Amino acid sequence: MAGLLTEIHIIDGRLYTGLQTPDSLYKYGMGNYLAAFERFHTDSGTFKKSLNYYAKYPDKLTDIYDKVDDRIKALADSVNKISAQKRKDDLKADSIKMAHKADSIKKAAQKPAKAINKADSLKKLKQKHPDALPKK
Repeated sequence: MAGLLTEIHIIDGRLYTGLQTPDSLYKYGMGNYLAAFERFHTDSGTFKKSLNYYAKYPDKLTDIYDKVDDRIKALADSVNKISAQKRKDDLKADSIKMAHKADSIKKAAQKPAKAINKADSLKKLKQKHPDALPKK
């Protein structure tokens, strides 16, 4: 029962975070609920009967919901762990890209200085040996 309730609550959360028009809730929700019932080899009628039974015994229902809560927290923790790793990988890739870009900017800034140095060396050559370069 705890596994099915976990699935039901995950489906509810997924449905209610998206579009909330009655048609889309029915269209997309029913298929998800029916798939969950099929995975747990039950149907909606049996689920309702079980839920009504446990509603008469709040202690049992509380125990079941404690298990549901633990499962949902474990799932959320695993999703958060994967998301954190993905963000870390993205930042690492971005920092490598930014380092390359910064290096490219540094190289581009140095190139004009080399061109100026070449022009200066030609001027110096003309000054030292005026006959070395033919004048046109």
